[in-house]
Amino acid sequence: MEIPPSEIIDRMSIVQLKVERIGNEESKTELEILKKEIEHFKKNGLIIEDEWLEELYGINKKEWDLLGAMNEERERGKNLAKIGELYLQTEKVNKQRAEAKNKIVEKTGIGFKEIKKNHPSA
Repeated sequence: MEIPPSEIIDRMSIVQLKVERIGNEESKTELEILKKEIEHFKKNGLIIEDEWLEELYGINKKEWDLLGAMNEERERGKNLAKIGELYLQTEKVNKQRAEAKNKIVEKTGIGFKEIKKNHPSA
């Protein structure tokens, strides 16, 4: 079973952030492998839109920043109100991420939609 485009594109956006922010060789190698997987789908006639990667990159960037801010608050003295506020923002971003991935599943017809029930980002 191959990994669906929605999951590869999501992972690519996260790895792209790792390359930019951490810059390790392992992430660069992983990004190249993921790009080859997307090219494989394209060669087999599947339309992969650049905007999907751009959208998930923006969403995952927001989530990364929010989680970073949450960690900073924890380290600074546990301002629980601020941490809670950041957590709620993260839930909203996580919902956007699921919606973006579901849109890719709908457009490609490959993979399974994320259905959240009894989950904070539902």
